[in-house]
Formats: sequence, structure tokens, C-alpha cells
Amino acid sequence: MKYMISTNGANIAVGLMDANTAEEDINLSHNLHNTHAGDNYFNGVLSFASPQKFYRFLINKYYLLYWQPDATFSQLLKKATNKAREILDNDVEYRNFMPEIYHSNLVSANKNIYKWHHPKYSN
Repeated sequence: MKYMISTNGANIAVGLMDANTAEEDINLSHNLHNTHAGDNYFNGVLSFASPQKFYRFLINKYYLLYWQPDATFSQLLKKATNKAREILDNDVEYRNFMPEIYHSNLVSANKNIYKWHHPKYSN
């Protein structure tokens, strides 16, 4: 598994599970789609406006990887699109991890709140 997808409000969050390609994915998604990337969880988390934007990112990624000077645009696009579909079918897990993270952070934040009571009211 290379990616984990979760809803994140109106957007989706894509957790990068492969440490070997995470930095490349972060840089490429930022340069091509101006996506926000957080590094607090997994090997990074990318934010996309929709699943279609993530699909387009995968197509662009593999188009650039497969690029050859003698290949036509349509040949490269077909190859990249097939690879993107293969990734979505085999290397993506759909799990709603963002609400789990927010809940965990909220619980740990509430445990660290110190409530001070005046000695007059303490027994």
C-alpha cells in the first residue's frame, strides 16, 4: 500500500505510506497542483480538493516518469492513465483516518488541561 485516503472536511487527505517516494510525491504535488502537505502523520499527508484531483496527480506523476522523446502524447497519456488506475485499484486504502487523528488529539489535549481551584473551595 502506497496511499491511504480519508475525507477531510470538503477535501480529501492522502496519507503517504511509502517512505521512498513520499518526498517526491510532496514536491511534485506542490509544484503541479499547489497542494498543502503536512508531515505530522505517516510519511506526509497531501490535501486535494477531490478524488479526481488526486487521480490527475497520479496521471501527471506517471506521465513524467514514462516520458520519452520519441513517444507521442497519447501513448504516454494512455500508459500513465493505466498506471494511475492500477495504483487506485491495488495500492490505495480508503480509511477515514483524519477524524481518528482529530479525536485522538482532542482527547490528549483535554488530558493536559490543568484546572486550578482556589484553596478556599478545596476540601
